[in-house]
Amino acid sequence: MELRVWKRKPPNTWLLDLDQYAIRPTPSKVIEAWDIKGSDWTGPYYADSGEDGIISYLFDWVNDVFKFAVDIGAAHGYGGSNIRHIADRCEWKTTEFDGSNKWSNIHPRVKNLRITPKNICSELLKCETPYQIDLLSLDIDSMDWYVLKSMLEGGFEPSITILEYNPIFNFDDEIVRTYSQRFVKDGSSSYGASLKAFERLMNKYNHTLVVNCADIDNQIYSNNAIFLHNRYIGPWKDTKIKTIEELHPVAWKEPWKENSIGDLDKLKKQLIKIGVMKKLKEEDYEVN
Repeated sequence: MELRVWKRKPPNTWLLDLDQYAIRPTPSKVIEAWDIKGSDWTGPYYADSGEDGIISYLFDWVNDVFKFAVDIGAAHGYGGSNIRHIADRCEWKTTEFDGSNKWSNIHPRVKNLRITPKNICSELLKCETPYQIDLLSLDIDSMDWYVLKSMLEGGFEPSITILEYNPIFNFDDEIVRTYSQRFVKDGSSSYGASLKAFERLMNKYNHTLVVNCADIDNQIYSNNAIFLHNRYIGPWKDTKIKTIEELHPVAWKEPWKENSIGDLDKLKKQLIKIGVMKKLKEEDYEVN
């Protein structure tokens, strides 16, 4: 079928300076009864650094054809959620996974499951997730790049995708965590993938980087990036989009990460030298 992709036709500048649409809510301990620590907001916005404001802006133009969102790394589904605002506002269905079992008594919507590249597609189908979805959020601080690759290879196609990248790498570094089934989070920067690694993979499947949500000058340490399917870009060749170099000009470290090496360039080289992280090769992008 031919998709009615637009709610209204945007101007050719609609993808510039998207960070201005971020909502920066004041932290509030609104879920005290659940004794939850972390980033919990009063709503209706829930993302850690206002990313759901940007997503909401994009969907003011993009038609939510499929009425469906997927959140991998959903926690309890509220505080820190990139999908909750838009999914609730537009009454979408959702599939939500989190590897921790501590959230199961809070909201049955979130399925307690450790997502891997091997199980992601089958688990999505078990939850009756459609192949075409409006929004994907992926943030599991581990094998994110491999999970995303499996989803794309498996035929899942989001209109808008928000991914957590590892910010210690430069804009042109194609680096990813070396795959390990036994990976355990250790609070360091040895996780995930560089933004360039994500961009190259997403480009292969017709998605374009449109915003980096970080604003380091104002201490907004959001290492989330948003990609848009090319069907929302292709019709107008004069659509203005910033490059990855413009969006990710400097490498930086999340203040809460603890590493044995403070210098980011030395840290990057050491992680690659000991095999924790690796530089991607052409064959790594090929279909498994």
